[in-house]
Amino acid sequence: MKSAAIELAGKLGGYQLARLLTRKQPKILMYHRFSAEKKGHEVTAATFEQQLRLIKKYFQPMTLANLALAIQKNGTAPTNAVVITVDDGYRDFYEVAYPLLKRYQVPATFFVTTGFVNQDLWLWPDQVLWLLRNRQCAEGSLQVGDKTFDLTQPVKQLWWPLVLHLLNVANAIRLNAIAELAQRSAVDLPSKAPEEFAAVNWEQLREMQQHGIEIGGHTRSHPSLGHMPVLEAQQEIETSFNDLCQHLGEQPRTFCYPNGQPADYSEDIKKIVSQSGFLAAVTAYSDRFNTDLPWAWRRFVGCEEQFQFYKSLFGVEHLGNRIRNTRRCDY
Repeated sequence: MKSAAIELAGKLGGYQLARLLTRKQPKILMYHRFSAEKKGHEVTAATFEQQLRLIKKYFQPMTLANLALAIQKNGTAPTNAVVITVDDGYRDFYEVAYPLLKRYQVPATFFVTTGFVNQDLWLWPDQVLWLLRNRQCAEGSLQVGDKTFDLTQPVKQLWWPLVLHLLNVANAIRLNAIAELAQRSAVDLPSKAPEEFAAVNWEQLREMQQHGIEIGGHTRSHPSLGHMPVLEAQQEIETSFNDLCQHLGEQPRTFCYPNGQPADYSEDIKKIVSQSGFLAAVTAYSDRFNTDLPWAWRRFVGCEEQFQFYKSLFGVEHLGNRIRNTRRCDY
C-alpha cells in the first residue's frame, strides 16, 4: 500500500518535486549485469535505453571522477548530477550497455577487478554458482566457520545463503571453502571464467575510456577488504590502481569497495584508498549521508524495475533516508 501511494504521488508530479528538492544531492546509481533480452536479474538493453533517455532529459550525467573534481573545485555538486556506475568488469557491459551509452553520449564509471580483466582469476561468487550447477556429487555438507551448508539442496536454495555467508568471513576461510566445495562437487573448476561470467579485456577498456567511460578500481581479486589484514587490503587497492595506470595510462580515477557494505571497509581502508591515487570511493548502499562522508559516498540502486529506479533517480529514496534519518554507519 505504501509503495503504491508513493508511485501514484510520483506520477502526479512527486518525482519532479523530489528532483527539485534534491537537485544539489548527486544520485550515484549502481549497476552490475546487463543482457540483450530478459533472462534473470540483469538490466535489459531496452530498459537501460529508456533510463538513459530519462537521465539525458532531466539530469546532468557525469563520471564519478568528474563529480569528485567538481566538488573539490566548487565545494558542492553540480545541479541534478547523476553518475552511472557499474561494478566488477563483466563483458556484458561492453556488449550491451556501452553501445547505448555511446549512442546517447552519456558518460559512466566502470569499476573493474583487474585480476579478472587479466584473466588471472574469475569472480568467486560465480565460481560458487558454477560449482553448484555442475557438481557431479550432491551429498554431504560444507562447514564454513560456524555454519554448515547442506549440499543436497537445490542450487536456488543453496547459492545465495552460501555466498552471503562467505561475504562475511575472512578471505582465507572463503578461499578454503571454495576449494573444499570443488573437491566435494567432484569437478575441476575452470581456470578462466566461462562465457556466461566472462570479463572485458584491456583493449575494450581502452576503447571505452576514449569514449567517455571512466575505468575505476575495484581491487585486484574482489575480496571484502574489511575481512582481511590491512596490509593485504592495501596490496589489493594499490595493485588495482597500478594495473589501471599501466594498461590505461594516468587518468582521474575513483574506487568502489567490493560488496560495499559497512563491514567491507573501515576508516583504515578509507585512508589507504585516499593515499593510493584514487579521487573518491563509493559503497553499495544508501543512507542519509549520501556524499557527505569522504571516501564513502553512498549509491542508489539502478535496476530493471521501474518504480525502484524512479525512486533512486529522482531523489525519493534520498528524501526518505533524510526524513527517517537512516544511518547504516557513520564512516
